[in-house]
This record gives sequence, C-alpha cells and structure tokens, in this order.
Amino acid sequence: MRYLFGFICLFTLPEVMARRKKCPEGSWSEGRIVNELMGNYTKMLPDTDGSVGVNIEMHVQDMGSLNEISADFQIDILFTQLWHDSSLSFTNHSQCIRNITMETRYLHKIWTPNTCIINSKATTVHKSPTENIFFILYDNGTVWTNHRLSVKAPCALDLRTFPFDTQTCTLLFESYSHNNEEVSLHWMDEPITLMKVIQLPDFDMVQYDTRTEKFYYPNGNWDQLQAVFTFKRRYGFYILQAYVPTYLTIIVSWVSFCMEPKALPARTTVGVSSLLAITMMFGNILKNLPRVSYVKAMDVWMLGCISFVFGTMVELAFVCYITRCQAGHKKTDPPQHAPYHSVSSSSSSIVNGMTSTPMGAFGCLPSREHQIGSLRYRPYANGVCGNGRTEANRAVLLSHDTRNRRSSHALPTNGSATHFRQSPSPPPSSRLLRPGSPTSSAHNLEMNSMFTPAGPLTFEQINGYQPQPMYLRTVARRRHLLNIQPESIDKMSIVCFPLAFTFFNLIYWWYYLSQSFEGLPPPQPG
Repeated sequence: MRYLFGFICLFTLPEVMARRKKCPEGSWSEGRIVNELMGNYTKMLPDTDGSVGVNIEMHVQDMGSLNEISADFQIDILFTQLWHDSSLSFTNHSQCIRNITMETRYLHKIWTPNTCIINSKATTVHKSPTENIFFILYDNGTVWTNHRLSVKAPCALDLRTFPFDTQTCTLLFESYSHNNEEVSLHWMDEPITLMKVIQLPDFDMVQYDTRTEKFYYPNGNWDQLQAVFTFKRRYGFYILQAYVPTYLTIIVSWVSFCMEPKALPARTTVGVSSLLAITMMFGNILKNLPRVSYVKAMDVWMLGCISFVFGTMVELAFVCYITRCQAGHKKTDPPQHAPYHSVSSSSSSIVNGMTSTPMGAFGCLPSREHQIGSLRYRPYANGVCGNGRTEANRAVLLSHDTRNRRSSHALPTNGSATHFRQSPSPPPSSRLLRPGSPTSSAHNLEMNSMFTPAGPLTFEQINGYQPQPMYLRTVARRRHLLNIQPESIDKMSIVCFPLAFTFFNLIYWWYYLSQSFEGLPPPQPG
C-alpha cells in the first residue's frame, strides 16, 4: 500500500508544480504587486472622463416575515458592486496574473463609491467567524466587492384590505458621498436573483422588480436604485381564526329565536355570550396590528357581526317588552262586577233601572275604570251603547274630588239616566236604595238637582280638564302593541336576520376580494 501511494505521488507531483509555475520565472508575485499598488496609491476619486460607473446586483439569500407592528421586514442579501479604477491596474507588472483576491483590510485603503441602503433601519455584515466580505482586483483595474448583509428595511404598509392585502417593501441604494456627476449607479443585466424559493409564514412573494430614479438634493442630483418586493398575504390563518368562529357565533345567536318568549334568562345568556365571544376575537386580532386611523376589512367584518348580534339583543328586548305589556294587561284587568244601577229623573225608573237592567240605563256594558287627575270615570265597553249612542257621549263620571269631598256628581246626557258612585265613601248599598225607603227618595232628589236646564256637565266644566292628544296616542299605541304576538316577531326574525346576513356577506366578499385581485401586479412574461 505504501508503494502504491509513493507511485501516485511520483506521477502527480510534477503536474501540480507545473500548475503553480504558470508565470515565467522573474515575474512579479501577487504580494509584490499588491505592495507596489498600495505604495503608490492615493485614495481619491478615480480619473475618468465622466462619472465613475458602478454596477450593482444583489442575490437574495433569505427573507424574514413582515412585521405589521414595526412595519419592516428582514432580508439577507449578497450585495455586489463593480467599478473601474485605472490606478489599480497591474497589467504592466505581470502578464500571467489576471486577478488577485485581496484581504478585507485592503478594501479600506482604496477608494469606494460608498454605496449604502439609505432607507434601512439596521444593516450588519455577517461574521462567521470573520467578516463576510469578498474583494477581487482584476489586472485592468476593475474592483469587485461582495458583502453578505443582514438588512432590516421598512415597508409602507396599507392595511385597508387586511387580511386580503398586498404589501410592497423597497430597498433604496444610493452613493452616500458622491452625486451623479461623480458616481453613476446602474443595475446589472440580472439585478436580482433568488438563491432559493422564499417561503414566509404569512406572505407569498409574488413579484420583485428594479427601478432607477434620480433625486435632487442641495448638493446636486443623486442616482437611486430601487429593489421592490411585492408580497401577498396568506389569509388562510384568518379564515380559520376569525371568519369561521364568527360565522358559528352568529348562527348560535339565532338560536334564541327558536326559544319561547318567556325563556328570558336563556335567551339573554345566548345573546350576551355571543356578543362577548366576538368582542374577544376582535380584540385578539387588533393587538397584533398597528393602530391606524382608517377602517380595515377586518374591522368592517367584525363590526358587522357585532351589529347582527346586537340586533338579536334588541329583538329580544322588544319581545320581552311586548310579553310584559300583555302580562300586565291581564293582571290589571278587573273582575266582572255586578252592573252599575242607573238613576233616572223619577224614583220608579231609578229603582227599576238598578234592579232589572243588566246593561244599565244606556244599554251599555261598563268598561274598566280610569282616573285622570281628580276625575275617575268608566267608559262603556266596545264604544257603542245599546241605543246607538257612542262611548264618547256616554262616559260616566264616577267621582269628582272637590276640596271637602262631601258630594259626588254624575254626567247625565240630555236628561237621561246616568250611573252614580259615592266617593270617597263606598257606593250605596241595595238596602239604602230599596224602593220606598226615605234614603232612596232623598238620594233621588239629590240626583235630580244635578240636572240643569242648560244640559249636562261637560269635561271642560269640571276642574277645567281637557283630554290631551298625546295621552290618546299613547293609549292607541299600547293597544296596537297588545295585538302583536311575540311568536310572530321571532318567526319573522328567524327569516330576516339570515337573509340580511347573507346579503352582507355577498357585498363584503365581492368588494374586498376584487380589491385584493386589483392590488396584484401583472404577471411577468416568460
């Protein structure tokens, strides 16, 4: 085995020595050429007829995710520059050496265009373990430098269509020390290349492009090279974490429409729980976004869903209000008492009316008792009396509270009989009004004295009272609510709410999805 290894070395060593001896004997070595160049070099702008042309390209090595809170992104690039410096040419010193790989320390001894990323928040040169800087000097004086940089650059975020948004991030390259009269910047034929497929957790890089601009500063015009990266957000995360839960929450809030109107605790629990769930989801999404003053697509969706849940709570309140009004109406409806007895201008008619006519002297059924101020009265039921007279003409004055409350009066109409009740004392008993008794005759005499030739007393003559139209409208409104069934409101809501939510979905998704497609750049040919 040892003989075999010696035999291989015997035949390969001369070939290796021949490769190292490309240059003829007496030629300058690389070290001597570098020392000669650095010894006679002046770190000044190269002598050219015009501006020094600097060609730039970049290789994207890796890219970090966009940060919405700080509005920036992280990118690792290999930044390449080429320019020509005639004072660094060494063609006269060696005919066989075409380029020399220089150490990094020599880069600080020569002139550089001082190109920088002017909009970067932080730029660092990788050190693993030494600085990752590549420096080659060609025999004609061309300088090639390459830096491995980690750049944190800003992004102009526009979140109006979030989470269907498209964002653009830009790197701006300028010569920090020289205007375009001294240094002109140019992109190479292939300015940006990707060393691998870039995959971000939240975005897809859909396009990258380059631009060349000129900007005016007080010291002249500067060339500016722009590297533009376009990202499209992946909204699958938000579909699962925001949209699907809100759909389920809205559907759960509609379950209250299927419950009985009297199941107030259960319906309230469903509505409040749905409202709190959507509010908490909205808060969790907003805490990962910057505080912007405009409305985002997510804001429209969440506020719309909150409005629908709030609408179910309003519907619940309305149903409970109607149910309470109907229950209160049934509780306050007085029991059917014996009909009031009537009093006529003669004693016999009074007694006969009290004892024989169940509908009263007017042939009307008495309704519930009402009190307005100091006046208590009872209108007839159904508004029409048996003899064709209307309820408005037959309102019965039950009690008129005077200062001493010593007497009670009635409202007779056209000299006809009227109902009577003593107030505040209880109404006279059947014993006191028994036909032929002295009390009954005296009572009849008192009632007959109330009739005047001018006609019966009116509401305006009693305490100056005038019925108010607002009160009448309130009574009419309450009567209208009593005719509404709570179950019918739930049946209507279980149809109207899903239809309105479907209409809201159609408008929302059509508008924002169309906006997201409009924000995409046109596809590149080839």
